[in-house]
Amino acid sequence: MKKNLLLHKTYDVRLDNSRYNILVGKNLLPTSLIENLNHKTNNKKVLLISDIFFKNEISSKIFDSLKSSGYEIHAYFMKSGKHNKTLNKVINIYKLLEKENFSRDSTIITLGGGVIGDMAGFVASTYLRGINFIQIPTTLMAMIDSSIGGKVAINLGKTINAVGNYYHPMINIIDLKFIESLSERDLKSGLAEIIKCAIISDKELFQYLNSNVQAILGRKEKELLHIICQTIKIKIDHVSGDVHEQNKRLKLNYGHTMGHSIEISTDLSKEVYRHGEGVSLGMVGVAFIAEKYFPKSSDILDQHEAILTKYNLPITVDTKKIKFKRKHLIEECLKNIYKDKKKKNNQLRFVLTEKIGQSRVYSDIPEKYIIDSFNYLIK
Repeated sequence: MKKNLLLHKTYDVRLDNSRYNILVGKNLLPTSLIENLNHKTNNKKVLLISDIFFKNEISSKIFDSLKSSGYEIHAYFMKSGKHNKTLNKVINIYKLLEKENFSRDSTIITLGGGVIGDMAGFVASTYLRGINFIQIPTTLMAMIDSSIGGKVAINLGKTINAVGNYYHPMINIIDLKFIESLSERDLKSGLAEIIKCAIISDKELFQYLNSNVQAILGRKEKELLHIICQTIKIKIDHVSGDVHEQNKRLKLNYGHTMGHSIEISTDLSKEVYRHGEGVSLGMVGVAFIAEKYFPKSSDILDQHEAILTKYNLPITVDTKKIKFKRKHLIEECLKNIYKDKKKKNNQLRFVLTEKIGQSRVYSDIPEKYIIDSFNYLIK
């Protein structure tokens, strides 16, 4: 390995009929990318789908390195943001792939957060019924959540990830160097997903998060590496054997049913709430429901609100601040929650926790509890 390239951990992931590695380290690019491309494909045609934020520095470095290694590289740059994850963008990329004669053993490399990765993965899964795909997630959220498990999708209207697939990369390179330049908002958004994983299945991680707030918010490498690796293990554990979300993987949607409804009800194009912020609100919402559903869960809501507050994540929706009418927003949330993809027999399924580290999926939640929860969340 070249000097300064630091590989912390390699995870061997086996999902469906796919097997690939997740590399976690620092300064892994572009060396690890080129090594894996050389090893896994003889086709030299590559499309880099990148967040435009990286156009002048990281993308050009990867572009130049691939080119000097003999690859024919093309690039497609786009803005992040949920409102950009559309069919129109997908069609533009299809046209580029067709124009440049990409084949099944050509490769799409995605460089960006969850929006870029989801959309590029969807393109890779559908063009020619599937071509090579490499994930390089650049946000904490993408590193520990969207880049792992094979979910790829685009939005349709106001339904998040309405058109999607399950498709796995041939390598996932998680370079912690990207966290150094991550915005505070994006860092905290990713931390919401880590807190979620702790709440549903890892009491020790929950305690670690509670005890190391300043170091984690200060981006200390040791603490960040620990929580990232623990979360990746939780994600792999919940996805293994349940890629298509019929059982254990459903628990990873903790807080998402209510969170998504708040996100889309407050307008995707303006992104009033990032995904992690929506999940934070959704977790408070289901914790409120849990206290009604489980008579003995007297402090589960307090525990949620306490840790989320420590990490400066939202626990209520301030309608005056976001300039929405409270009654109308509650009505929109109740309407949009029934667009949730995880419905079964036309019933919403909620993940609830009675204790930190323990969770189950329920489909018999009274609608009154859901209404009461939105009334509690939305001030």
